[in-house]
Amino acid sequence: MKRFILFLLVVTTANVMQGQRNKRGGQSEELPSRSAMHVAAYKHALELNDFITAISCLNYVVSIDGKESPYRDTLLMLYSTNGSLLQSYNLAMQLREDGRDTRMVKEVLAEVYNQSNQPKEAIEELEMLNAEFPSLGYLWQIANLQYQLQRNSECLESLTAIINDSASSGIAVPQVVGENQQQRTSLLAASLNMVGLMLAKQEDYANAIKLFESASQADPEFILPKQNYAAVTELMQGEAAEEGEE
Repeated sequence: MKRFILFLLVVTTANVMQGQRNKRGGQSEELPSRSAMHVAAYKHALELNDFITAISCLNYVVSIDGKESPYRDTLLMLYSTNGSLLQSYNLAMQLREDGRDTRMVKEVLAEVYNQSNQPKEAIEELEMLNAEFPSLGYLWQIANLQYQLQRNSECLESLTAIINDSASSGIAVPQVVGENQQQRTSLLAASLNMVGLMLAKQEDYANAIKLFESASQADPEFILPKQNYAAVTELMQGEAAEEGEE
């Protein structure tokens, strides 16, 4: 009888230990399963353009995978697309500190700085991008920020480089032409118009008019150079009339 009881105790103990091992094993196998479920949920949310849910799912996956998670870049893209500036900045800086200073990281930081009214910092990121991945698009963004900061000589240098590149005539960029109104024009026409504006501010009206004419020739449908041409012409006529009266 004692032997039978001892046998039962041994079997019961063995079963309990095996059950604990199975439980621990189930937990270790459960994490990848949950991670895979969240990846699937992220993809489904993305199909529905539900960025909030997609971001939440990827945050879980990244927290499980750690710094080496390939989904950190995807999470950064989602934050940026969703307009989450603070989260975009924080994650981009984390990636940079971890040695993953990719093209997307620089682009996101440039956009965050631009949207946060930090043009100097935005220019620095864009200049790094343009040095590594030369692009008229980056150069155009740099020129606009330089114009905003009134860095006239630098802006003129950037715009001249764009104008002298034959590819600029085949690239379309949006331009604000009125309240809540935009018009797409060629990068060449937009650049010529901006140089004309710079010359007009310097009261070099004769050359400004020539630039507005060139911009209109580059894109006859572009409204702004026509308006600027008319405004500068009227200004010149007004000044000539005042001089005549004197």
